[in-house]
Amino acid sequence: MVRERLGVGAEAFPLARVLEGGTWAAGRRIARSLRADGGPPITVVSDGTVF
Repeated sequence: MVRERLGVGAEAFPLARVLEGGTWAAGRRIARSLRADGGPPITVVSDGTVF
């Protein structure tokens, strides 16, 4: 329905792009409206180690 409304096909607008727009991109936009720096609500100090 999203592709149809935008008038684009699956090749130009794959499902991954639809999902990204409805999750990550939307979340970043909301964060910018709620917090001055647009960052996450909780900051974790980490060196990237996963255990």
